[in-house]
Amino acid sequence: MKSMIVVSLSLFASLAFGQATDVKILNAINPPTSNNIQMGDVLSRSIEVEVDAAYQLPKASLPMKGESRNGIELRDVSVQTSKGSSTTIYKITLSYQVFVSAAKPVVMQLPDEHLALIGGAKALSIDIPAWKFWYTPLVAEGIPNAKDNMQPQSKPALIDLSMHDARLWAALTLLVIGLLGLVYVNADKRWLPFMNGAFAQAHRNIKKLGHEQAANKNALMYMHQAFNKIYGANLFANELEHFLSANPKFLKMKQEIAQFFEQSNAALFASRAANAIQLQELKTLSKRLRDCERGV
Repeated sequence: MKSMIVVSLSLFASLAFGQATDVKILNAINPPTSNNIQMGDVLSRSIEVEVDAAYQLPKASLPMKGESRNGIELRDVSVQTSKGSSTTIYKITLSYQVFVSAAKPVVMQLPDEHLALIGGAKALSIDIPAWKFWYTPLVAEGIPNAKDNMQPQSKPALIDLSMHDARLWAALTLLVIGLLGLVYVNADKRWLPFMNGAFAQAHRNIKKLGHEQAANKNALMYMHQAFNKIYGANLFANELEHFLSANPKFLKMKQEIAQFFEQSNAALFASRAANAIQLQELKTLSKRLRDCERGV
């Protein structure tokens, strides 16, 4: 497809396109070259005009897309409209494609267009004249030894994708690492090593507890089992400092752990049910201790 260039402006454009003086041409663009045009080439041209605001350009005035005239098919039509206080600017772009079979170079032309305006007192139109060009056939006529001199086609060079492969594998590796990290931080299951710590087990067991009467005591038991497993012996409240010094990853939970032992003793030994820690709190605490256990 050929690119487009500006051919003329103002007075030159008006003369070249032969518009009525009530239709002011602001810009006109034709295809950049008028020779060596071949089968399948797309030729585009546009015109930008200013008319009184009373006039409109109806769709019925535009040529039909797909219309073919003398081997030239209208491929696309577009209109951009800018309305001002007293005038309207229309930018009309027409794209044509060459579909002609000729054995010799011939002069062809993009057809002239007559786009009638409506709404005003006068009968005005936007006239786009024909634009001539030289058509060049792909193969010249009358070559007797063309078949004998045919050249084999070569395969296109392969594109080196090794760099993209490396980037793809790097991205997939990062994705897998990220997913494993999310699983390690958030999953309750034992899908990965180091996910079955004492508090991970306690948290899983506490989550399975229902609303039965013994649920709180069972939850406390699971928590104490986790502390004992990490400590290597039964852990009591007066041994908390020793526990934390041996397991510094739980230091940031020191206050919560101390409060847990206090409330646990109240529930298990002092029968002070009113101060007993609740099941939901134990679920939250066991999850936070599981996070400490996993180093999150």
